[in-house]
Amino acid sequence: MYSNIILPRQWSRLACFCRLSTIESQKLPQSGKSSDGISPPPRIPRSPTDILQALAATVGPDPTAAHYKYHDDPYLIPLSNYRKRAYALSAEAGRKAAAWVRDEHATLFNTREWDPPTKLKTPYYNADPIIDAFAPRPIYNDESKVTEEDLKYTISNALLEDSIKIFQLLGGIESISEETKMDFLQFLCFYNEKEPDSMEWLEERWFSANVRERQLMTWKLGGLADKIFASIEPKTPEAYCAIIQGMAKHYQAERAHILSQEAIEKGIPLSTSVFNTLLSSVGFLKEGTALRAEALKSLLTQMAELGLSPNQDTLTSCLRSVSAWGGGKTLQELGLQIVAEFKRLGIQPGLAAYYHLLCLFCKERGPRIDILSGILVDLESREKLDAQHPTDTNFFITAMGVCSDHLQDINLAERVHALLMKGDNYKLVGDAYKESIYYRHLVTVACRHAPFERTTHLLDTLVPNVYVPEPSVMEEIIKTLEVAGSGERLAQAWSQLVVFGIAKRVRLVERLLSAMASTYQYQTEEVKDKMRNAAADILKFGNLSETEMNQNDRRTPMQKLSANAVSNIIELCSDVKDGSDTKWETVSEALQKLKHSEATGVPSRPQVLADVAQKAASVGKLGIAASAVEYLAECGFEEAVPAIIQALGVVLNRSQEEVETLLEKPRADLTSSIHPTALGLVDAYYMAKTGAPAREADSTTSSDSDGESSSDDE
Repeated sequence: MYSNIILPRQWSRLACFCRLSTIESQKLPQSGKSSDGISPPPRIPRSPTDILQALAATVGPDPTAAHYKYHDDPYLIPLSNYRKRAYALSAEAGRKAAAWVRDEHATLFNTREWDPPTKLKTPYYNADPIIDAFAPRPIYNDESKVTEEDLKYTISNALLEDSIKIFQLLGGIESISEETKMDFLQFLCFYNEKEPDSMEWLEERWFSANVRERQLMTWKLGGLADKIFASIEPKTPEAYCAIIQGMAKHYQAERAHILSQEAIEKGIPLSTSVFNTLLSSVGFLKEGTALRAEALKSLLTQMAELGLSPNQDTLTSCLRSVSAWGGGKTLQELGLQIVAEFKRLGIQPGLAAYYHLLCLFCKERGPRIDILSGILVDLESREKLDAQHPTDTNFFITAMGVCSDHLQDINLAERVHALLMKGDNYKLVGDAYKESIYYRHLVTVACRHAPFERTTHLLDTLVPNVYVPEPSVMEEIIKTLEVAGSGERLAQAWSQLVVFGIAKRVRLVERLLSAMASTYQYQTEEVKDKMRNAAADILKFGNLSETEMNQNDRRTPMQKLSANAVSNIIELCSDVKDGSDTKWETVSEALQKLKHSEATGVPSRPQVLADVAQKAASVGKLGIAASAVEYLAECGFEEAVPAIIQALGVVLNRSQEEVETLLEKPRADLTSSIHPTALGLVDAYYMAKTGAPAREADSTTSSDSDGESSSDDE
């Protein structure tokens, strides 16, 4: 009975399918008018991600969001440089482990283990389509049967050690074709017979500290590349170009120059790339600026005589050489002449060329020269910036460093940052190491030269997801907050130190405590309470760190807070009028650190402890008051006696004159007339006056003490 319902539905689906098939089979008109008068616009080719890019452009980047490589969970997002590095490298370590299993047990991925025993194991791939990069690498040994196609495969996939092994298995130079021999020679010259670093492990390369390459001769003399080049007869232009570029790249500049002159004398044409590599290694051929400049000009003249057209890499190579020779007005004029000559030829400098210009003009100890403004005018006029040279990623980090250290100009720094954020230019910031240095310069110049509102806006935008400040940058931030008197942000800075993993940097913590102490009196009561809580937490964190160090039995002792820092904690936490407040416990612990020499040095402002003694006495904390004045007396500060008199005046409710008259009596007479809780202040007074404990002073001044000895002398 359902046939009347089902069949119409089936027919309707079939009709819809036919209509769709008809529409899809029709070819959309590219241009022109249709027969019914409707003119559709020309078809625009779209890539699969164009819609996603359009949607992303409407939203814009969110600087407060975590990087896509981390889990989008507030409890799992790393907020310190150490954790960011550890999280990223641990994820990559998992991929490395998977690659190790794939390579060590390749048979598990390319054979059918479940085939019947009667059948041979057939090749098997568990991916469709097959991705060669994820497939197990072939293994070659002395028993492998290889062909020339295997050699081509290893060359195209940059497997240098495998290609050398296959080359040996094939029988050497005479066993391969001239075309493959040429490809193999270019491959060896490019990598200098050394296995290239894997491009697969991105995080390991990004988080590694970029050490400047040592410009030493690393070319293997008499190696396989030299043997293959010697075997090629007649010598082709491709062979000369490959061997010359390889030698020049690996700093065998003299031999490369000799071969280039040999090729020119034989009438063998050389490419522009060959001269570019020779130009970049001119400094290894000559000594002295004048001789090097003359050699550079002669190479450019030789290019013109041979009819070779220079390109942007030629300009970059020239400026790279000039900037590596040092500084001075002569080289700077030479660099500007080179740029002007290339602009006359219609060749605009790229980011790498401008990077070398900045290195040439903006030396660390050189005169202040503003060449960056003109560079920014040129770059801002371009629609987009494309990466064309490996050193292009050095431009933004160097430009921001020039703004911060050389020119000290916040306006130029903001222009550089706006250029970086324009379009897709952020891809030119470089790896994570360069990105961190870039933001270090940006935040530093903002803290030193930008208005406070612009600085705080920048910090709120970048910290902590985009950039985690290093200790030196955090110190600059604390200085800026101190000058602005922002007590609330100073209190928040302590929690940031803990989150960023730099709370154990004693110098940084002491700088923060000093800033809070100097700005405390200008804050509201609410902000003061936050600052007191931060100071108390600093002392608690230090105690926990010391306990952890003692439990772990570390050989390197933990650096202690200075007495100035502890006195700042005392000053902040003692500003409470309630004797039951827990901050007095913090004050007591801090005083014990001072008395037991658990803090380095002595306070530079002893008046702070004198004021604390009076405050403690006014709220009934006589033990704290006694500890404060005893420490002052032990250290011999002149503020000890006035502080004791004031504290006793508060406790006994007497005037200063009455307290002074009372203290002139012997301590034995005061024992019965003064409350026991105030005797600690009296003992501190005698210690300040005589430099010895009160009991010892009484025993030496009494008439019947001749035959007795002090307990301290026994």
